Amino acid sequence: MSTITANNEAIAFRDVKAVWNSGGNLDVITDLVSDDFVYHNPMLGEPGRGADGYRKQAETFRDAFSDIEMTVDEMIAVDDAVTIRYTTRATHDGELLGVEPTHANIEITGILVNHLEDGKLKAMYVNDDALGLIEQIGAVEPPEKAVLSR
Repeated sequence: MSTITANNEAIAFRDVKAVWNSGGNLDVITDLVSDDFVYHNPMLGEPGRGADGYRKQAETFRDAFSDIEMTVDEMIAVDDAVTIRYTTRATHDGELLGVEPTHANIEITGILVNHLEDGKLKAMYVNDDALGLIEQIGAVEPPEKAVLSR
């Protein structure tokens, strides 16, 4: 593994631990992201842009969920890209997407695809179990399980 690839892994891992875990420090965002950074999370609509946009979107989740613990299950780094498969556990203690706190314990899995340039995060793409999350906080009722027949 090249030094650049190892450094990119360390930056992506630091982002998970500082930005997404409730015990982290959002002030590190300015050190981690480029000026033209773009955070793509389909659940939130428009992408977050730059450090301020990313911080605002991270605060949305950290305000809605206490005791967030995001675990890196797998990390793969190639050149300027770092992909992380993760599991997040938390408690729904604040409003999210118009849903008042349910105090439900949630668990979701997802994948982050990070692109880095010159030692900074340039773009992040989130693909997670958004439907599972909104089901767990009671925003939608899960469909009845279908019985498949041949």
